[in-house]
Amino acid sequence: MLIGLVVAIALAAVAVALIINLRGGRQPSAAKLAAMSAGTLTLTGVSPARRGRQERQAFVTVSGTVLGPDIAPTEVYGGFVWSLDAPWPQIGQDMPVRYDPRKVDSSWVIAADPQ
Repeated sequence: MLIGLVVAIALAAVAVALIINLRGGRQPSAAKLAAMSAGTLTLTGVSPARRGRQERQAFVTVSGTVLGPDIAPTEVYGGFVWSLDAPWPQIGQDMPVRYDPRKVDSSWVIAADPQ
């Protein structure tokens, strides 16, 4: 019984790791970033600053519209760890982003790393 439980937990952990690996992380590799299209994110919403786990970081949630040469304007939403040493994002601000034109709403990342 105990061995069966341990095996089930191990299989669940492997499945979760595979799903995370297949989905990819929030920060793509440099090669993947280079293959992505460049665009601009115009911020329409920004959360207030909240302290993160480390001293000089905070979590920020932003929403906005991604514009690029190969896509229609796309509404996006996402959360990030933001360095408190960088200026806090503001509504109306334009930020450079990189995205995959096939799935803009889930692949976009801020190109200028605030950390």
